[in-house]
Amino acid sequence: MKRRIVILGCMDTKGEEYAFIREHIEKAGCDTLTVDVGVINPPPFDPDITRHEVVKAAGEDFDALFAEGPTRERISPVMARGAATIVNELLASGKVHGIISCGGTQGSTLAALVMQELPVGFPKLLVSTMASGNTSNLVGIKDITMMFSVADIMGLNRVSRKILGRAAGAIAGMARTEIEAAEQEQPLIAITTVGITTPGAMKAKEVLGEAGFDTIVFHAVGTGGRAMESLMKEGQINGVLDLATIEVIQEMLGGYLAATSERMTVATSLGIPQVICPGAVTCNTYGPPETIPEKFRGRQLVRHSALYTNVRTNADELRALARVQAERVNPGKGPIEWFIPMKGFCSYSIPGGPLYNPEADRIYVETLKEVLRQDIPLHIRELDINDPAFATEAAEHLIIMVKQQRRGED
Repeated sequence: MKRRIVILGCMDTKGEEYAFIREHIEKAGCDTLTVDVGVINPPPFDPDITRHEVVKAAGEDFDALFAEGPTRERISPVMARGAATIVNELLASGKVHGIISCGGTQGSTLAALVMQELPVGFPKLLVSTMASGNTSNLVGIKDITMMFSVADIMGLNRVSRKILGRAAGAIAGMARTEIEAAEQEQPLIAITTVGITTPGAMKAKEVLGEAGFDTIVFHAVGTGGRAMESLMKEGQINGVLDLATIEVIQEMLGGYLAATSERMTVATSLGIPQVICPGAVTCNTYGPPETIPEKFRGRQLVRHSALYTNVRTNADELRALARVQAERVNPGKGPIEWFIPMKGFCSYSIPGGPLYNPEADRIYVETLKEVLRQDIPLHIRELDINDPAFATEAAEHLIIMVKQQRRGED
């Protein structure tokens, strides 16, 4: 089957460049589908999907919208929403196999908003003047490939032809590459971890693999938890070993590894089996010591690396964390179990470690006992989180939970 690539962009201001990209994608053996999101002048060629169709797909009327004299702030989200709707519908019917766009600040933002709405694994390439800087707001939690345009995207020249031509070849190659499908009957288990819970995560991964489960590990640094929960919404995750729930305490305290208030609610709302642990909640993370807010200074701390410092969380903060976690999990529709490693929530908080504070950890556990829904099992073990026995038992419980749920679905 011949692959078709979506070419998304402002065909009025960058029509020459998009025509060049289209030509080279087709030379590479793929079909193309142009989607115009320009709003200034008529495009130099007839796009396959017009700006009028894009606005309509967003649920708005083109003439009425432009009668308002819309600003970029008004029109860009409409165009992004409409284009994402169109591309997702085409993707669902198997009619498109990749997407490419190019632009500066405005064009990259619009294209990125569309690409962020597409599933992981669908080829996405953005040629951008912004690609050599901080691209976290453009990439988000999706697998968007960015290529630096070197110069502004304003006409063709000996440099831009090379870059745009290679970009066309890259997206064609991505779309044409066949990936062997994984065995669909093999459940996929998500594991969260950070460096100071890695040994436990590795052991759990081993146990799950030996039991016939596929695993996907997420670095719980804010984006990791968000990416995991995005895949849950796509229906790709069958179970969760939430070993490192550090992103919640960091959200509460303003640490560098904060996720959003949605963290720990998605598996709960979808009924995905989950085993939860307080991995690394002993830490609130900042940059070098001088970046630590005044209210956290004077506490136990450890330099995790030259760039990051972990500050010890106290009893009051862990008491509040237990309440927040229970509030997010108590409405759960599916099987949930909690495992607590009393000898250390991370490698820094074990006896003799730089963040050792068993009293604060005890307050967390006592609060959780009070506020956690009574039918959610709370397993307290005199082990640390990286002890192979702890990780093995947590993984084995999750295996049973996932198998029982799948049997119930058959």
